Amino acid sequence: MDWDKLGYDAVETLCEYLRIDTTNPPGNEAPGAEFLGDVLRGEGIEFRLYESALGRSSLLARLRGSGEGRPLILLNHIDVVPANPENWQIHPFSGEIADGFIWGRGALDMKGMGVMELMAFIAAAREGLELGRDVVFLAVADEEAGGYSGARMLLEKHPEELEADLVINEGGYATMDLVPGKPFFMIANAEKYGYWLRLRRRGIGGHGSMPTGQGALDHMVPALARLLASKRPMSINPTMQAFFARLAEHWEILFPYRDDGSLETLERLVEENNLAALPALSAVVRDTVSLNMLNAGVKINVIPDEAEAFLDCRLLPETEGDDFLAYIREALGDPDMEVDVFMDMERAPASPLEGLFIAAIERAVRANYPDAVSSPFMLSGLSDSRFFRARGIPCYGIIPARLGLADLTRIHGVDERIAVQDVKDGVKFLYDLIVETCRP
Repeated sequence: MDWDKLGYDAVETLCEYLRIDTTNPPGNEAPGAEFLGDVLRGEGIEFRLYESALGRSSLLARLRGSGEGRPLILLNHIDVVPANPENWQIHPFSGEIADGFIWGRGALDMKGMGVMELMAFIAAAREGLELGRDVVFLAVADEEAGGYSGARMLLEKHPEELEADLVINEGGYATMDLVPGKPFFMIANAEKYGYWLRLRRRGIGGHGSMPTGQGALDHMVPALARLLASKRPMSINPTMQAFFARLAEHWEILFPYRDDGSLETLERLVEENNLAALPALSAVVRDTVSLNMLNAGVKINVIPDEAEAFLDCRLLPETEGDDFLAYIREALGDPDMEVDVFMDMERAPASPLEGLFIAAIERAVRANYPDAVSSPFMLSGLSDSRFFRARGIPCYGIIPARLGLADLTRIHGVDERIAVQDVKDGVKFLYDLIVETCRP
């Protein structure tokens, strides 16, 4: 296999793919799915399109194995979040290469990974690999809006097509700032779940020239302040204990935990060193509440008689929704506040911390990035992996892109980009992962 040529083709393919605007909402994933289909058709690989609504398509292609094991699914999503070109250095749908990076909305989340999976899949087909299990390339719609018109729809309507022993999806990246001089590959085997709340408070309206202190916002704002000032207790689950154990091999402040492996020691060290002050770490050791929408009033001189707020809450897998709801009501301290669950997203168990599949991922990491460190990790966000995990299918999220912590803000932010070299290296990594997990 000419890996340089394949890597070059992957870069060119990604540039073209990024020029297709699949912003969700509204989605419009069909042109993206058709583009991927054209690439597969050029290789003589059959595929199938699944349409959930007009313009909303997902794609599935399969390399047949001997059936010794159930398939490996290479999962990715076609849709991207919105991007305002006025805020970007380079147009978000240009697919331009500059400064050694490919720029565009979806470069990291997750068209870049989709193309790496696609080219590794094509490489396996070209090589005529002897496979002990099928390899499925699955590009889905709607992940950025919850996945209900994409992965979940496919699992409900076509479950026989998605039987699997393993799913590789988005999730962890290789951060360059945790261990000096070494990429730290975070392999997402778990994720928090979304628990979105709507709060409503009624009050006494009136003329803005005669405030009474009884308007809806007079009640809503102090209650929200009380809630946001409170903090959920820290809870370090087994996935994050494993993460800190790997980190403890390289961080002197965690050496006591490295030496005794005690959860009490770990919790003490996290507190003493204020590690939870880092938003990225705080989000994976406790339940979180984010006030993202607040609506009230119709005119500047009218005291509103009703106000509503929307809270984006992300809960640890072990947190029960009813218990959390009781905490919210207590923290608000206002018995007249209406609290409704706006959306209770699927909660799924973690994938195994040990076993053949995660060991295969770590072998592929070491083979392609010899100086790397790897570790299980829990996502603070959501992915389509939860639908598969809920059905007992192990899922691991790993995007082979080496990023500084500051680069993580580009995901769903401005100036999203991926290094050209990471795309090239990622194709070989994913090909090796196919070999590791699918050899007879």
